[in-house]
Amino acid sequence: MHSGHVNTVTSQNGKEEGHLLQNLYVREKIMGLEKDLGATMAGVVEKRMREWTEENLPLLEHLTTTSSPTLTSALTRSHSTSKGKKDGKLPSRVFVARPSLLTELLTVNHIDSIYNIFVAILILLFFNKILDEIVQTGSLSLDLSLISWAFSGLDRVIVIWVAMFMSTSCVVYLTFHHWAHNRHNLPRVYDTGGGILFMGYLSLFLALPLQSLLYHNLPPASSIIVLCEQVRMFMKTWAFVRSNIGRPMSYKKDDDASQDQKDILCPDFSHYLYFLFVPTLVYRDQYPRNESCNWRKVVHDLGHVIGCLFYTHFIFVRFCVPVFRRFGQEPFTGKNLMVGVFSCMFPGSLVLLCAFFSVLHAWMNAFGEMLRFADRMFYKDWWNSTSYARFYRTWNCVVHDWLYEYVYKEVAEWQDLQSNSCSRGRWLPMMVVFFISSIVHEYILALAFRFFYPVLLVMFGGFGVGFMFVNSKERKFNVFLWVTLFLGTGLLMCLYSIEWYARINCPPVYDSFLDYIVPRSWTCINTFE
Repeated sequence: MHSGHVNTVTSQNGKEEGHLLQNLYVREKIMGLEKDLGATMAGVVEKRMREWTEENLPLLEHLTTTSSPTLTSALTRSHSTSKGKKDGKLPSRVFVARPSLLTELLTVNHIDSIYNIFVAILILLFFNKILDEIVQTGSLSLDLSLISWAFSGLDRVIVIWVAMFMSTSCVVYLTFHHWAHNRHNLPRVYDTGGGILFMGYLSLFLALPLQSLLYHNLPPASSIIVLCEQVRMFMKTWAFVRSNIGRPMSYKKDDDASQDQKDILCPDFSHYLYFLFVPTLVYRDQYPRNESCNWRKVVHDLGHVIGCLFYTHFIFVRFCVPVFRRFGQEPFTGKNLMVGVFSCMFPGSLVLLCAFFSVLHAWMNAFGEMLRFADRMFYKDWWNSTSYARFYRTWNCVVHDWLYEYVYKEVAEWQDLQSNSCSRGRWLPMMVVFFISSIVHEYILALAFRFFYPVLLVMFGGFGVGFMFVNSKERKFNVFLWVTLFLGTGLLMCLYSIEWYARINCPPVYDSFLDYIVPRSWTCINTFE
């Protein structure tokens, strides 16, 4: 009995020792796997951090050098950090290498999901259009007649563009080069003659393309291309001349002057040619540039432009054309107008966002990538604005920088030269900027649609100026800004659509120029009951 008991105890102890050795072996294996997994994860994390640092090194350097507290402030830094130069002048535009804000934000999953929502809406609009075609016609034929009509006459558009570009690139540069290198001989004669020639050229540059546009009766989209390119080249010409006019003006005739000193009187033609294509309106001899061009990004951005184009087409076909195409043929009351305005708020807002994303983000980034232009701050975080003053400064930085550099600063510096006390205020340069901007916007719309209906002029030059003084940093004012933007875009889309179809369905009241400037929707038969 005792011997059997001893054997049983020995057997149990052996089993426990076996279990203990097995547990120790498993524990050692687990610890070894943890070490290997930790080393692998550390290597992966280190590799990812090294890749991220290499990709974002310019941004990190900019954050440290500018002491910007946030990513947004680093990406959207527009002007120099100083309040002004030593001579008291306003600071100028500073170009630094940085990506567009949406390019960085779309790397965040939460923001990328918002982008996916808009893509989903486009897909639903596409299927809605297909279903409507099947119901209406009984066949699957995607009708793109509206977009093909709007962009018809592109061959004439190309001819007009080439003529404008050749005059801007060759005539402007050669004339300025001759003036810059010869004005020191007869300063008064060259300055007077050069000024007259410059003003005459700008007048012809506005008149001749406009005459060709009206002669060929180009449709709205093709007209907008010509008019926007005309305005862009006009602003480029002004920027080049204004930025470089000081070089020959400060040069004095000196027989001992070297050839290098004479060459700086006018920039090299390659600098000017690069400036004509680069996505900025502020002239500099040199810009920050990337080392290479990523053509995959170019194709991706151009694809966004095409997608936004079809997005806008589907919006107009689905929400705009069915509502207003019978205007002038059926009774239209004030109640219908209110319903039309509010029904246009959603599609109008989508068109606004499509225009921003396609032009200021995708199109600008595509050209910036092709030209290796490194400063991609074409806009700032306007969607976070709590005042219209900040919204105007951040919505379109390309145009804002030109207005600031060549209009606001010029008027402000002229004011500072005046002796009266009211010259200290900045209300005059601000009003001049608003006046020029509103006139140019109305110029494009009036000539593209072939009628003068100053809704945008009143909203932008009237209410827009008034809202400038509603200034607050509270977040609730961001809601006010979005509500007024939605209301304004809905009103614009509704009233311009009414006037467009009134000129199709209603006979003209005046046979003179008054028919162009008097809205036909006001006098159309059966407009109101």
